[in-house]
Amino acid sequence: MSEEHKRTNYDLAKAEADKVDEQIISALQDGISFRVEAGAGSGKTYSLNKAIEWIQANKWTEYRRKKQTVVCITYTNAAVDVIAERLSKDSFILPSTIHSFAWNAIKQYQSFLIDIVTSDPDFLPDEGDFFKVTEVTYTLGHRYKENGIQYLYHDDVLKLFCLLLDNAKFRHVFAGKYPLILIDEYQDSYKPIIDRFINFFIAEKKGPQFGFFGDAWQTIYQSNKACGLIENENLAIIKKGSNFRSAPRIVQLLNDLRPDLPQTSAIDNFDGEVIVITCDDYTGPRRTERNLKGELPAQELKIRLSNVTEKIKRESSEEDDLKVLMITHKVLATQQGYEQLLEILADGLRDKEDPFLLFFMDTVEPIYKALKDSNMQLLFDTLGIKRFPIKKKSEKVKWKELQQQLEDARTKRAIDVFELIKRTKLIPIPPKLDGWYHLYQKAPDTVYVSKASIQSFLELDYLQFTAAIDFLFPDAMFSTEHGVKGEEYDNVVFVISKGWNLYQFETYAPMITGHSDVPEGKQASYERNRNLFYVCCSRPKKRLFFFVSVPVDTVFRAFLTKLVGADNIYTYSQYLETDLK
Repeated sequence: MSEEHKRTNYDLAKAEADKVDEQIISALQDGISFRVEAGAGSGKTYSLNKAIEWIQANKWTEYRRKKQTVVCITYTNAAVDVIAERLSKDSFILPSTIHSFAWNAIKQYQSFLIDIVTSDPDFLPDEGDFFKVTEVTYTLGHRYKENGIQYLYHDDVLKLFCLLLDNAKFRHVFAGKYPLILIDEYQDSYKPIIDRFINFFIAEKKGPQFGFFGDAWQTIYQSNKACGLIENENLAIIKKGSNFRSAPRIVQLLNDLRPDLPQTSAIDNFDGEVIVITCDDYTGPRRTERNLKGELPAQELKIRLSNVTEKIKRESSEEDDLKVLMITHKVLATQQGYEQLLEILADGLRDKEDPFLLFFMDTVEPIYKALKDSNMQLLFDTLGIKRFPIKKKSEKVKWKELQQQLEDARTKRAIDVFELIKRTKLIPIPPKLDGWYHLYQKAPDTVYVSKASIQSFLELDYLQFTAAIDFLFPDAMFSTEHGVKGEEYDNVVFVISKGWNLYQFETYAPMITGHSDVPEGKQASYERNRNLFYVCCSRPKKRLFFFVSVPVDTVFRAFLTKLVGADNIYTYSQYLETDLK
């Protein structure tokens, strides 16, 4: 078989992608505003970068002469940095987050800003002095007033930008300064701003040219007024019909879910696999709590998922990674064994804010691993020293004893680990933790965080901390379903379970393919469920496993059968007994 024949899928997908990139360049040349609808795995970032390269090469003279700036708005600071690395230092293209861009566009209109923040109660400072406001600025995103300077909250900047966009004179100046605005991940953009871009510029065929890059079906953030799909008759729609991530079988499933954006898989020599594993063989009592009605008992779910993931790992290549997607952090914490720690720390756990958790994660656990593996370099790096820390035989004995004592203490409570570190004096303890330990000894009922006392916190099992630490590492096997947007993995287990009333895939997923109708007044709920379902299905490169822990009714079964075929649906016990290698 020739190499050319082997690469059939890739060649077709690449040819399709190249045509799309030509359409984007054509739109840029013609000055037409456009939306690139780029489904999962289609190479959106590649197309955006190609557009930026073309602009840099072909618009330099025109925009530099007019002292104009092309803006590329991206969702995160990390994405800004990636684009900035590709640009020359004196480039007229400015990568920016929407907050930075909005502030740069409005900051010189100080009299207007002062008038608004001092007259509109929406902008009242959370804290500050009684001096008259003489300046408005935006630095840390925390709203307060100090020495007559009012500092803005993040959303204040976006709201003020909207108010200025409502002014025709401002729009005229704005359009003259920014002839072209590219927006990455457009679907997550702040809706009030996008509405004004559409109404004042695109609908009127005035002002900046806009290029929107994204995917309406990947709008999964509900709390930031995300705009979702953007439509207007003056907006050219360019669809990306290639998928460079997923094997053909997974792309077929995505096409069945979304026939209006058909994709061609670029993957050769591996067809891929999609399997459904139900828990209909479970005959015991199911959970009855609100948001968990019909769910497996927590321990049963843990055992079943563990057995399924072990089997998948055994039947996959050693280098393949596996990600298990679960509906909420709480369900995941129950699965992994740190539910009490999550209950106390809440978002502080995910955001890695707790000082004890950080100490255990960044110091204690790496030192334990270094001692266990005799990895002196890791020990040096963790302690932050260059000299060899073990010179004498007596010192070697002390470190060896610490390893053995840690082995034991790690099976007990967090306080047992902490007191061991304190007693042995081999590992430095941050002063802040010493202060809390003093309170633990003298005033154990002192509230530590979220109504939990320092005593109840430090007397949690240390295993709760190690389980949470495992989740916080980038290569952790488990993740929340919201946490993997933009990510990709060889194999994915998509857990369809209970735990969050906003998401009921067993009810809403069949509506995607018309197996059931969207009830009146439920369009937003349907789109929310549809989008997250699509995002989860589009993460795997090779294999997708639906693990359904809730009962499967007739409608949901018909949907799953249409999606994967009856031969690819197993009960948990059938799957474990089947050799699918």
